[in-house]
Amino acid sequence: MIFPLIHVPALGDGMTIALNAVLHVLISHGVAIGMTILIVIFQNLGATGRGGFWEETARTLLKPVVIVTTSVGAVTGVGIWFITGILAPEGIGSLIHLFFWPWFIEWWAFTTEVVLLLIYYFLWDRLAQRRPRLLMALGWAYVAVALSSAVLISGILGFMLTPDGWPQGGTFSQAYFNPTFVPQFMLRISAGIVLGALLVLGWTAWRFKGAAHERGRVLRLTGLVMLAAMGSTALFAWIYFSRIPMTYLTHWKFSVATSAWSQVPNLLPALNTVAVACLALAAVAGLLKRRRTSMLLFLPALLLAVGMVAEFERVREFVRGPYLLPGYMYANQTRMVRQQAAMAQGRPLAPSMNWVNAATDNAPEAQLGRALFDANCGVCHTIGGINDITVRLQGRTLESVNALTSITESMVPFMTPFNGSEQERLIMSAYLYSLANKDTLPRPQLQGEVK
Repeated sequence: MIFPLIHVPALGDGMTIALNAVLHVLISHGVAIGMTILIVIFQNLGATGRGGFWEETARTLLKPVVIVTTSVGAVTGVGIWFITGILAPEGIGSLIHLFFWPWFIEWWAFTTEVVLLLIYYFLWDRLAQRRPRLLMALGWAYVAVALSSAVLISGILGFMLTPDGWPQGGTFSQAYFNPTFVPQFMLRISAGIVLGALLVLGWTAWRFKGAAHERGRVLRLTGLVMLAAMGSTALFAWIYFSRIPMTYLTHWKFSVATSAWSQVPNLLPALNTVAVACLALAAVAGLLKRRRTSMLLFLPALLLAVGMVAEFERVREFVRGPYLLPGYMYANQTRMVRQQAAMAQGRPLAPSMNWVNAATDNAPEAQLGRALFDANCGVCHTIGGINDITVRLQGRTLESVNALTSITESMVPFMTPFNGSEQERLIMSAYLYSLANKDTLPRPQLQGEVK
């Protein structure tokens, strides 16, 4: 490997990426797209004579949208690539080589999006009275650029789960226009509008200062938009998941709820049903202008919606296990071709590892064991944190640990096969056993283990 292996202690790589990604998706989809579309619609209604309260509502909502989008949204957007660039440099490197131009264009689209949003906000007072149609055009221009940015990134995200014929053909069109490209884009936009409408609904129910009939009109339009977007979300979610290979979908519950919770098979479907029902009730309450019902439903609906976004991101990231890029690269950033060739030749991994942390353990054998753990298991497991490997191996015999490391990919479908020679696997097994059973002395020896 060229790059050093860096793993996040305690929190783990996956959780670190997920926390940043989910927060960014909530803002980029729910606020930057969903809420802003409603703000532009409200401004259009006000500018075309449907009532000044529409413009006042839009102007009030626009300020927090600008602050959140250009601060937390922008930082978490850059943070995704910063974090994944550190934790998975081989994977990101492969994506950049393949998608350099879409990424470059998307960067310009993102910059244009921010500039247009700032212009839309800071010129609002000046243009709303003098040139309202120019303000309308600015709003729709922002929406168009935001949607184009989502189009550009959807091809790359879809490719990471369904590369289809790319591992064999290797062409750009096979990679970018993969089977989940269109449904994923439509699903994200629809779900973003649902989130945005829910946020506007909650604000209108709790904070709207105008007359009751004006609040009712805002609630009714927002509820209608939310219901329509929910129907679109359901349709494109069905299309999206129908295009994901069944071999991945069979373990979606494991990917979302870990092995322990997955043993309660009806838990996740029940939670999803409750979430959809709560969102639908909130939308209907808005449509019927029920202020108090909207107030009561807003918070639980928002929490459940956030949970569904986190679930989707978790499924998209983890159902493709044991691959980072199916058919090309394992989750531990090992290219499949190289791994298969190394296994066929019994080639050791250690000589190709240019970065080994020698500061944590003094014994050379333990240093190698830790380095092999980092290279093979560290992307999913921690030592002493989330998905702690020592907890999973606690109480097992050395022979049992050694047997498990030899059948990882057949034991659990989203675990990668061990990368290294047989001797290196024995060293890693002994290292993991010693971590999980620190009080057991003297440490037993495996047959063939290097001393």
